[in-house]
Amino acid sequence: MKAQAGVSLIEVAVALFVLSVGMLGMAALQMASLRSNQSSYERSAAVLGAYTMIDRLRADVAAARSGSYNLALADGACTPPAAGSFADTQLANWIADLQTSMGSSACGGVACTGGATGSCMITVRWDDSRARGGATNQLFRIEARL
Repeated sequence: MKAQAGVSLIEVAVALFVLSVGMLGMAALQMASLRSNQSSYERSAAVLGAYTMIDRLRADVAAARSGSYNLALADGACTPPAAGSFADTQLANWIADLQTSMGSSACGGVACTGGATGSCMITVRWDDSRARGGATNQLFRIEARL
């Protein structure tokens, strides 16, 4: 009987199958990583957007304490206020910035209480449904004293 030299066709097929299963697993991990990175980016943009609004409120603290910046968070499509006052222009620019960085479904709301030690609740909403276990309406809220 002659000794076998080389590999058989079955061994090559099994090796290719094992390699292809490994490559498919790596592709799935890459897709999950991309979804998580996008979700993380949007959450960071929401935090940055909220702090940007806090800075705008602190720059115009008298109007913020009087309620000029109060904007209810819309349930459906987010439409910025019509430009009229300085506060309305600031809110419209803020919402436009949110939608630029997080998509057209992003929206924001501001609720300020008056008084010498007034505080404001900033809420940012965006669609995080592409992330694994993400919600369609993801919310980030922060309260700050002016």
